[in-house]
Amino acid sequence: RPSMSEFPVTPARIDVFHLEAPLKTPRSNAFGTMHARPALLLRLTDASGHEGWGEVFCNWPAFAAAHRKKIIEQILAPKLIGRSFAGPSQMWQCLTEETHALALQANEPGPFEQSIAGLDIAAWDMAARRENRPLYDVLAPGQRHDVPAYASALTAQTLDKLVPALTQTGWQGFKVKVGFGASADRAAVESLRRLVGDAAIMVDANQAWTPDQAIAAGQALADFELLWLEEPIAADRPGDDWTQVALGQPVPLAAGENLRKVDAFRAAANSGVSILQPDAIKWGGLSGLIAIHQVAAATGAAFAPHFLGSGIGLVATAHAAIALGASWLEVDVTENPLRTAFSEGAFDVKNGLAGVSDRPGLGLSPDPEHLSDFKALRQC
Repeated sequence: RPSMSEFPVTPARIDVFHLEAPLKTPRSNAFGTMHARPALLLRLTDASGHEGWGEVFCNWPAFAAAHRKKIIEQILAPKLIGRSFAGPSQMWQCLTEETHALALQANEPGPFEQSIAGLDIAAWDMAARRENRPLYDVLAPGQRHDVPAYASALTAQTLDKLVPALTQTGWQGFKVKVGFGASADRAAVESLRRLVGDAAIMVDANQAWTPDQAIAAGQALADFELLWLEEPIAADRPGDDWTQVALGQPVPLAAGENLRKVDAFRAAANSGVSILQPDAIKWGGLSGLIAIHQVAAATGAAFAPHFLGSGIGLVATAHAAIALGASWLEVDVTENPLRTAFSEGAFDVKNGLAGVSDRPGLGLSPDPEHLSDFKALRQC
């Protein structure tokens, strides 16, 4: 079978789709409230008509999708159309290097990295479709692992509504938002433990605390036997601060959705982070997930990809998790019509395990132009 370097990519066309779905119930975390679910989707097509789909992070701020759309159309597309690359990873590397100075000049590395990540996912999907193989088999030929899914984005207000049905269908992992005050946090975790029995539970503080506050929180919540404490402090705090939190309380630390580049993940693992959580649409695409999986293996950290977006990114992340043998796969279980619309038939959770289609590539071919429920903007 071909190796990763033997899947050439020659983009001939890039289509960018900006979609939004209003929420009946806004979703909140420690730093903001989301009133609509956005998605920025990509369709990459080569001269032979093979296509691949990708997704770009655009959850925050509310206008992020329009900004990334212009980066792709006006800056990245001219660097890609008609050009040949040895494979998706080389394409990702070239785009990263060629936009490095501009991203620094604009002080916007994140939007550029997120846009390139979406293109990387699309390139891997296109390569797998061309090979007539499911994406997980292209990422790691002959390897397919069972990966448990955990229910994410739960809040104190949604536990009673969402969790009972999930436990009845076999889910074995649940994560609730914290960072709203010691009393409220404890009540939320206590409610979750009551609802799920002996299942795994995690908490996510979304960078809400100082190191001292994080230590106090970990100590206060430890009796609930948490699997991990996610982003208790800001992702860019010095390594010594992470080590202080890791040593000062008993709950294992998880982080990664807001880390960029391999060195940052290696430093996090060496500073006491036990669970690495790269997000394919925020940095690196699938090429980045492969690189961070190697860091996790080398440092002894667990590999548990983060994801919160539409169905395209979820399905791509699931293929990578299944191919690479992730410890857990995050699945947002709150309202998101864009997740449902773009993952149906290509992703599911049965008896607590994530599953993907065996069809070529991601196993889906969305047509966002014809989904009248969503706002769709397209430019060739």
